[in-house]
Amino acid sequence: MLKLKNISKTYVIGEFSQDALDNVSIEFRKAEFVTVLGPSGCGKTTMLNVIGGLDHADKGDLIINDKSTHNFTDYEWDMYRNNSIGFIFQSHNLISHLSVLQNVEMGLSLSGVSQSEAKKRALEVLGRVGLSDHIHKRPTQLSGGQSQRVAIARALANNPDVILADEPTGSLDSETSIQILDLIKDIAKDKLVIMVTHDSEMAYKYATRVVKLKDGKIIDDSNPLAENVKNDAKLDLKKTAMSFKMALISSLNNIRTKLGRTFLTAFAGSIGIIGIALILSLSNGLDQEIDKFERETLSGYPITITESRLDFEKMRQATETDLLMYPEQNYATMYDENTFQSFLIPNDITDDYLQYVDAYVNGDGVETLSGVKYQRKVNMALLKYMEVPQIGDVYFPIHSETIVENEDTNPGDIFGFGFPFFTLLPEGEVFNNNYEVIYGNPVTQDFEQKNFEVYLVVDEYNRIYKSTLQILGFDPNTETTFAFEDIIGTEFKLYMGEYNMQTSDISEAMDVTIAGIIRAKEGSNVALLYNGLGYTSELADYLYTNYPDEVGGIDTISLYPSNFENKDLVKEYLDKYNEGKTDAEKVEYVDQAATITSMVGGVIDTISIVLIAFAAISLVVSSIMISIITYISVLERTKEIGVLRALGARKKDISRVFNSENLIIGFAAGLVGVVVSILLIIPINIIIENLTNMPNVAKLSTWHISTLLLISIILAYIAGYIPARMASKKDPVVALRTE
Repeated sequence: MLKLKNISKTYVIGEFSQDALDNVSIEFRKAEFVTVLGPSGCGKTTMLNVIGGLDHADKGDLIINDKSTHNFTDYEWDMYRNNSIGFIFQSHNLISHLSVLQNVEMGLSLSGVSQSEAKKRALEVLGRVGLSDHIHKRPTQLSGGQSQRVAIARALANNPDVILADEPTGSLDSETSIQILDLIKDIAKDKLVIMVTHDSEMAYKYATRVVKLKDGKIIDDSNPLAENVKNDAKLDLKKTAMSFKMALISSLNNIRTKLGRTFLTAFAGSIGIIGIALILSLSNGLDQEIDKFERETLSGYPITITESRLDFEKMRQATETDLLMYPEQNYATMYDENTFQSFLIPNDITDDYLQYVDAYVNGDGVETLSGVKYQRKVNMALLKYMEVPQIGDVYFPIHSETIVENEDTNPGDIFGFGFPFFTLLPEGEVFNNNYEVIYGNPVTQDFEQKNFEVYLVVDEYNRIYKSTLQILGFDPNTETTFAFEDIIGTEFKLYMGEYNMQTSDISEAMDVTIAGIIRAKEGSNVALLYNGLGYTSELADYLYTNYPDEVGGIDTISLYPSNFENKDLVKEYLDKYNEGKTDAEKVEYVDQAATITSMVGGVIDTISIVLIAFAAISLVVSSIMISIITYISVLERTKEIGVLRALGARKKDISRVFNSENLIIGFAAGLVGVVVSILLIIPINIIIENLTNMPNVAKLSTWHISTLLLISIILAYIAGYIPARMASKKDPVVALRTE
């Protein structure tokens, strides 16, 4: 049973206050039809709201089955409204964007009833009120009587103990009012029905008990409850919770009624996504082009270990100076151009390290390396026969190499920027994969007669350096083209040791002849060699073996991975050597391909980050717009909020409804942004291809698409979080009065 004990409720507006209920006490039977009569403002609706848990008394207590509600939490009031109370409102208060069936299912869903069970029970009560043929209609498609029947079905669906009806026939014609009252009277056979009305004739005709109110006090009760009536019933409250699915359905239906505004909101929210997507697609495409370039030119840029390496930390610190940039002064300060050499630190290629590298070259390197080169320091001179006036015929040194102890490697050579005239060709397939003989024959070596052959290197345009032509004996100042047949057969002498034209014995020199002309194959983007002469590792091994006094230690090791994946294996092996060693003991290598591409990639990444930062501003603006739209939606759906709270929805359920809508808008904004971006990428790629001859540069990866959708959803959720919280905090009584 339900009991009001000394209930008082006062409304205060500014300095004005009014007693809506003044020390009201009344007890109701488990099943009876009670009408509450009285003039406007006497407290009828307030009494109903207090009984229904929508409003709370300032004093007194509401007792349900002998359980006081004085210390009820918000959550307990929500459970009470959902489990024990069914509301029938004068204005029906149906949710306009839900169907008849969904309106009735809402209260059941809040009770945690499964979807199938909720549908079954909703269909049963709709059949009971005669609306089985209208379950898929919207409230706007129903007559007034039909709408009130839906409200009654909704109130009955959860089988509550108490039905509260606030002027249920106030907006209906006489014939429909009679039908509704007959239905309510039938319901009152096994439930407590409390109906507020101002029609005394109707009250006495249908009700089993009439309670009169005036100025917030009960002045008459036609059938009061006898004292000391025993009540064995207990209040059993079940948890309520709106499922995410139900919140999603509600949000989708609401969005469907405002498709135009939703689309504009989604499009506005997508602008930032479009900007970021286009930037990411270009950055992604350029990164892939760089990666492709690195893969294609990997053999052209080996992993190199030299006798010295750059100390980048020292170089960085050296640039941190107190000197003023672009000073306004009329004097100069000295700067030693050799300072760069001080940035070089020893890279000690010890015998132990050589053995470590050899173990890989002769082991796993057989599968992962396409070539290897060990460059040694040597004392040698390449001589060319010349006729010198007044001196006679002499062999003149055109290229010399000298062993200098503790000499640092040229920094340019570390990165492959040196241009030596006489170059050692790497062992393995790397040479054959990247070069072809375009004139003459492959070189052969006659070690017994000391007759050796070398290649002349030209670039992809068949160009030769001017200095190289002069060494070969041609006059580039008077000629512009040079026949290959005139170059083939050019002879030199190779003298091991330091050559002196007056004291050295020319007969000890070996014969060297240009046998073929080589050029990088088409499709090989980066050359291994430069203009000049290239000699084979077989010749190098012969010289190292037969002239040990003129040969120094290895100053450069070049390892040529066979493909991009194998490069990582080689680097991983080299890195293991340095584990547990001090900085002085470590031997560092230079991945020349990575050095170049990382510089380019770094620039692209920096530009992309800056552009994304600018594009992100539009995301912030669109988020603010979504926040405003959500707030407007809260204002438009205030009555719906009151209805949901009356059905037992928790505050977090109200938030969930609006958050679900924000998630949908965020997803729509992200989807629109991605689709528009994909469409824009087509003309962008056409323009780029026409300007740079690079097809399909802009590429939006699946990962980017997923990330952008997620960002859009998260931002929309954050943007609408505060308005959703505001919605959850609305007073249900005030919300229900909103028109």
